Amino acid sequence: MEHYFLCPECKAKTLLPVCRVCGYEIPSANSIYRFCGRASEKSEGEYIGYDNIGEDFEPEVTYWDANNTERYGVYAACGDLIAKKFGSDICVLDLGAGLGTASIPLAKNGIYTIAADISAVMLSTAAKRARGRYDNLILAQMNAYSLMLPDSSVDIVVENAMIHLVDKPELIIKEIVRVLKPGGALIRYSSPGLPVSEEEARQNQLCSEAVSDISDHYYKYLEEHNYKSTVFNTNYREVLDEYFDKPYSEAVEGFVEEFTDKMRFRLHRMKTGAHSDLQETPKELINAAWQDTDRYAREKYGDDYDKIKGFSRYGAALDIYAVKK
Repeated sequence: MEHYFLCPECKAKTLLPVCRVCGYEIPSANSIYRFCGRASEKSEGEYIGYDNIGEDFEPEVTYWDANNTERYGVYAACGDLIAKKFGSDICVLDLGAGLGTASIPLAKNGIYTIAADISAVMLSTAAKRARGRYDNLILAQMNAYSLMLPDSSVDIVVENAMIHLVDKPELIIKEIVRVLKPGGALIRYSSPGLPVSEEEARQNQLCSEAVSDISDHYYKYLEEHNYKSTVFNTNYREVLDEYFDKPYSEAVEGFVEEFTDKMRFRLHRMKTGAHSDLQETPKELINAAWQDTDRYAREKYGDDYDKIKGFSRYGAALDIYAVKK
């Protein structure tokens, strides 16, 4: 099956890598097709890109993928369920694909997967993780306000954590509806909590309270030094309700994952400033806030505070949205 895109130059429907109409060759570097990013290009809305975050957005890339262990957890389970439920002979757009955590398991299932993100920095890590193993995985630097995909060309759009990063979510949602085929669906992954023992719950509560306390100190320091949050306060959930029916959830049978690294992962993201609201915060201020917070945490919780274990257990599920008729 041939999969078409839109030419960034003339907007004609075309195959990769050269436009059949105007002859424009879509730039490609590090296995990433550049459908956007030219200095002359204008966006219909603003967005929070993750160029300044990179791999630090997902500490598991640092801690779990260090030896190519490829622990994709919920994302792998959800990708497997999509393949089981819809088959592998489909086209999936992973919108806001980031580091490829959802895209790679989808491609591994034989699904033609377009991993689209505004940040080439993020996609470069997806390329590194994929290691050129999947001809059916297309890494595409795209602006979600203007997807370079034809109308009714995608069976499923997967979106997990990007709509809250734009200031005009309705424009993005309209693009999602435009590219979906009739009967297609928007899917968001979820991880419903599963029962834990009283001791596990107590341990997790202690960890959560410590994490919250340390995080409050960190942000208090930032605020006292003229930190300004980068965040869009939008009504994207209400907009979703306008264009899609109420979602139904389908759980992955038998999947259970335990997570004890809450403290370590949250500390990593504070230390590196890997939060969307910190994108305009100078690195020098991030470093100073972390040094002050580290001193505070050592005094209150001990030098090995980073080893405080949390405990949670959860499953995996697909939240499936059908376009309103």
